[in-house]
Amino acid sequence: MSNFCPEYLFGCSSAYCAHGYLSSENSLNSISRKYATGLSELFNEIKYEELSETSEGMLQFLSEINVGEDAVEYLIHYIYKRIHFLNNGSDRKLSGMFASPLNPEKTKDYSVEKTIKVFRATIFGIRNDTMQKAPPGWNIADVDDGIKWFKDLVEKPVNLLDNF
Repeated sequence: MSNFCPEYLFGCSSAYCAHGYLSSENSLNSISRKYATGLSELFNEIKYEELSETSEGMLQFLSEINVGEDAVEYLIHYIYKRIHFLNNGSDRKLSGMFASPLNPEKTKDYSVEKTIKVFRATIFGIRNDTMQKAPPGWNIADVDDGIKWFKDLVEKPVNLLDNF
């Protein structure tokens, strides 16, 4: 059965892995395992290595462009942009009668390379003020219920046993 994770959700999960790594004591692998396990409950299996490798690519890019202490802020801007807007810039519909932003894709549209490419383009747009930044203090908890399942995954604590 074709039940693939939407690319934007894979990207947001990877960014949350990077965010968690920078703002907690957890290892990147343990955070990636949390998201891989959670996403795999709803979609075809996602390996934690894919999330971890994507997160590493995101962190490496942020290091290359010398964002320093603003790295977490850029990750939040990226997540905000991907949750609220489609790649073409139009609003993402977070609720509706027939469609949900959590609906699975028929084909696998995400990859480590593609997600890092979209991340790089998004960060350049944010830095050049051509893409909207997250409002100050924005948190996924502020999002309407269209993605409640994903909000619950983000807010779920990392299993400490995954650190070993």
